[in-house]
Amino acid sequence: MTAYPGGRRGRRPRRARSRRRVRHDGPPRAHSSWWWSAAVAGLLLHPYVVVAALGDGGDDRLALAGRACILLSDVLVLGAGAALAIDARLTQDPLRGSMAIAATLVAMQDAPLVVLAMVDPALSGHSYRLTTGHLTTVLIVLVVLHRGRRAVTPPQRPIAVGMLLGLAALGMTLGLHSLSAALENGSGFLCTGDPVDMALMILIGVVLATIGIQLRHSPLPAWASTRIGVGILAIFAARLWSTLTVATTPPPAAVAGVAVFSALTATTAASLLRLALEQTNARVAHYARLAAEAQAEVKQDREVAHDVRSTAAGIAAAALLLARGQVPPGPRRDALEEMVDSETARLRRTVAARPGPLTVVAVDDVVSPLVLAQDALGHAVTWTPGGHGVVARRDALVEVLTTLVNNAADHAGGRGTTVLSAAIRDRVVIVVSDDGPGIDPAVRASLFQWGAHRSRSAGQGIGLHRAHRLILEQGGSLELVDDDAARGTVFVITLPRAPVTATDGD
Repeated sequence: MTAYPGGRRGRRPRRARSRRRVRHDGPPRAHSSWWWSAAVAGLLLHPYVVVAALGDGGDDRLALAGRACILLSDVLVLGAGAALAIDARLTQDPLRGSMAIAATLVAMQDAPLVVLAMVDPALSGHSYRLTTGHLTTVLIVLVVLHRGRRAVTPPQRPIAVGMLLGLAALGMTLGLHSLSAALENGSGFLCTGDPVDMALMILIGVVLATIGIQLRHSPLPAWASTRIGVGILAIFAARLWSTLTVATTPPPAAVAGVAVFSALTATTAASLLRLALEQTNARVAHYARLAAEAQAEVKQDREVAHDVRSTAAGIAAAALLLARGQVPPGPRRDALEEMVDSETARLRRTVAARPGPLTVVAVDDVVSPLVLAQDALGHAVTWTPGGHGVVARRDALVEVLTTLVNNAADHAGGRGTTVLSAAIRDRVVIVVSDDGPGIDPAVRASLFQWGAHRSRSAGQGIGLHRAHRLILEQGGSLELVDDDAARGTVFVITLPRAPVTATDGD
């Protein structure tokens, strides 16, 4: 039997269970969206309820209020189509683009019929009863959604396509209504006394149920397909009730059903759009982080390449002097050979990205070989040993001092380069100065920023940026001192002072 840490022998430890179940396919606080939909439906029904409560205008005023509520609901569905179109563009979801077409189609077909019903009493039933034109509409919607499920990319202009299909469905509805009224010498609306009309009602219901099933088995979030399905059921039940009861004016059930359908469609579209915007913002933030990481890696690589180039140039120059015998045997030649060996080893560690640990470093052991090597290369540097120790990374301190001294040689012409150190309480200060022309005032404020360099400099503005960062990483500071009394350039390095017992003494 196997024993698992933290559990009894032979039994696997239980995984910690979260008390809160996280939904990955629904909006935050999805349950509150139903209340939001109810609030929107209430706003749509408010004029109708007020007129019904007053009860002083008769059936004509109540019917007008009902049609006005239905018209407002159609406008809201048109807005839902616009929201779904934006959502489809953000998510590149062809199904949501097809839903935008369907919503626009329904609104563009139904809204003119409601206006006609307000003008012509003979067309009043179009605002609340089922007609032969509804079968055409739901079939077009079924085909549109089916194509959306099969498509790879969303439609380019869903609102325009929806408007064109809506106007076509409107023309077919009016045409079928006129044809039916002429042939039957009746109202042209579906009724319960005709078996053909009953079959058409059933067929409309079957097509709407098929639409709901398609949405339920689509990539659409379950909460969204459920709410749209409830809305479809509400509007079909309302119109079916009006048809079965042969209502002559919009009944309250029909007005309420249309309002519920519009509210659920609009709030669902708004929730989907909000989620799409949140996901888009998350993707933008993710890509921004990736870009920042890539930029940081590029900067790091360029810094390493800059250090490699400058170090390799120094090694090559020193090796050439040694090979030509221009430096006679003695302390200078030994220092030059030691510099070549130490810089080569440091170069290997830099390329391998293996920074050394923070240790106690004797400043004299770092500066003395550097001064002798610079002297061998023809750049005189004044240095007085101070016997101070700092807590730092040796390779980093060597790189920073080399950068500052090389800058003095390149930009100050080797005039009056001086390195000195002093202990001030728990810090050690290392000063590198020269008697050159000084720093260009135009770059003083941004001297340690990436890419900042003198106007006449051939450099890339990387060395001082890297030197400043390396010193900060060791708990120190690198500053350019503004001293009106001093000529040239003065850099001050400050590092934590090593314990006195760990050094040769102060």
